Amino acid sequence: MVLALVATTGLMVSCSGSGKSPADVSKSFIQKLEKGDVDAAYQMLDGAENATAEETQKLKAFLSEGAKEISTKGGIKKIEVVSETISEDGKTAEVTIMLTYGNGETDESTTKLKNSEDGWKIFLGK
Repeated sequence: MVLALVATTGLMVSCSGSGKSPADVSKSFIQKLEKGDVDAAYQMLDGAENATAEETQKLKAFLSEGAKEISTKGGIKKIEVVSETISEDGKTAEVTIMLTYGNGETDESTTKLKNSEDGWKIFLGK
């Protein structure tokens, strides 16, 4: 569900101009969820700064559910980047990640990212 959380809603992550790759940002987003740092994960979403109070509340609740699922599955044992594709214009990227949880379950999903002035962000659009 965690990767489904990211991919299903088309979420994109940001690393505030850190120069990190889209894969690094995707991994960081998942690690923040694993730690239960929903606020930090939320700030990595494209458009988070423009969201209404209601949208913010809904997104944080959704992220919190993802964090709970990670915990239920015994945490994350391994994050493997399967692929990273950056568009020719450098404005968008897709990252496929395979998660291995502490309980042995695996989950593979593709996340779309958007390159902004603040770095790569998890994209909220389609």
